[in-house]
Amino acid sequence: MVQIDRMEIDDAGSDPKRLAKAILDQLPEDTVLVPVREIAKAIDIYEIREEQLSGLEGALIVPKEKSEGAILINKGRHESRKRYTIAHELGHYVHPFHRANSPDGFRCKKNDLTVTKAKPNDLHSRMEQQANEFAAELLMPARAVASFIRDSGDADLSHILEMARRHDVSREAAARRYIPRIGDPAAVIFSKGGVVRYARCNEFFPKLSVCRGDLVPQHSVSALSTADVGEVTGCVEVGAHMWLQSSAGVTLFEQTLAQQNSFRMTLLTAVIEEIEDEWETVPSQSFEFTS
Repeated sequence: MVQIDRMEIDDAGSDPKRLAKAILDQLPEDTVLVPVREIAKAIDIYEIREEQLSGLEGALIVPKEKSEGAILINKGRHESRKRYTIAHELGHYVHPFHRANSPDGFRCKKNDLTVTKAKPNDLHSRMEQQANEFAAELLMPARAVASFIRDSGDADLSHILEMARRHDVSREAAARRYIPRIGDPAAVIFSKGGVVRYARCNEFFPKLSVCRGDLVPQHSVSALSTADVGEVTGCVEVGAHMWLQSSAGVTLFEQTLAQQNSFRMTLLTAVIEEIEDEWETVPSQSFEFTS
């Protein structure tokens, strides 16, 4: 039985990652599959109800002081999605400054569960971003993810699938957690029917030439692959110009995974040549000065 001291959470302040850590620190140290439903119960969520929700992924019903609450989740979703929705609503529940966006409590749409950036004056998006930060940290603890990536080696789509399985989260959620933590330049492209939905790049990866709503490059592995649904292709070197705004000095590799209903996840990894200092490339010369 999970026991969580809410005072420890209250003392963590308002940073979503610290709030999640305050809970994780009260679980056994070797926890990988975080028991999110049991955690909810332990911090006075008296009901998690599954219903066919129209236009919503989840909802949190709470009094103003948030002394207790109930969570609604979309009945038709996979368990991994349900776990993330529960964690997201818990993010609203434990954050001291989050206030309900309707008289019925927090009502979260599908897009709310993917918010990663918010404009400074957009309070709603800011709350959703923080709830997502909390959910990612809670379900995929930083320490466990760092250990997994360290042991796994070079970036590979199969590692993302394994991470999703270990933590019982969606592949997209696992990919968004994985990419920023890989030490080499990497990006993941999410598409449907050959159209880019969105992309996530780490800080080392060059600027992409595609954005939301664009077709995936017609000669890319993503466009040409005939691999079965669920099969990860090999990692193939491709023309960097297909995906990047500037391909100079970049060797690009592509790997893709076809999913149900024409969804696809594509991993790009890059090797970037170091440009030598121009002074180092000038041949040594001798000069004779005369007066």
